[in-house]
Amino acid sequence: MSVALDALVLPAVEELHSLPSASEVGPWEDAYDLTERIDVPGVPAPLRHDGSGLGVVPTGIGKTAGATTTAAGCAGDAVDLTDAVVLSVGIAGAPPDLPIGSVVIADAIVDWDDKCRFDPDDGEVPIAPDPYTEGQGVFDVAPGLVSDAVGLAADVDLTALGDLAGTDDGAEPTVVRGTNVCADELWHGRTVAEHVSWFVEAVGRGPYRATEMEDAGTARALERFGLGDRYLSVRGVSNHDRPEPGTSSRESFEGSLTEAGLEVGLANAVRVARAVVDDWRG
Repeated sequence: MSVALDALVLPAVEELHSLPSASEVGPWEDAYDLTERIDVPGVPAPLRHDGSGLGVVPTGIGKTAGATTTAAGCAGDAVDLTDAVVLSVGIAGAPPDLPIGSVVIADAIVDWDDKCRFDPDDGEVPIAPDPYTEGQGVFDVAPGLVSDAVGLAADVDLTALGDLAGTDDGAEPTVVRGTNVCADELWHGRTVAEHVSWFVEAVGRGPYRATEMEDAGTARALERFGLGDRYLSVRGVSNHDRPEPGTSSRESFEGSLTEAGLEVGLANAVRVARAVVDDWRG
């Protein structure tokens, strides 16, 4: 017998031993009575649900994990998604003009790996759109869903990074809609960020506002099963994707993911996503 869901939430990770605050499942278990479990063939973790229409299951990290977990859930008989909205909810990197703790509601998802790469020896940008995939790396999110989510987010109180330490440090977070760049490689640095910016402009979806590792795979899997028009990506900014001037990329990367940044980015993303889920469920 299938479990009928009104909303399916797809975090990436349940637990990272090196970063305890990175559990993207925990806030949902804290907020809802997700005591029931069901094993879904092909899904690496049990689906948690509350018995009344809300389900949560981590996909795993990366586009392959996102796509295979989502496809398994859609293809099997264990879960009925006929009336469900599906949300990817978790942390993300972002350009430095977007304060830590801000929330990005994606109106487009661009697959950074869907490109050509060249030797950087001719003075040109060493990447280009892949001529063989015909724009398959761009997924435009249903504009009505995005507009509704942005409207609901306007009433959500966001925590600022300085609030955690009781200081006035750090800019106030905000909710923005924009392009989310998805990559299988975990990248950090000024030069890569310049290339990402160029690439997103080249495919007509610039500028980008968030960077993550699952949503292009999740979105494409849902599209294959006719559910692409009921998908949202809600990402909280936990760190910036390049170093401050005078700092090396490696040094910056090692210090960019802090417990405070992870906590505030994830908490704010979940708050916005909960507003969407609760509204959808009536």
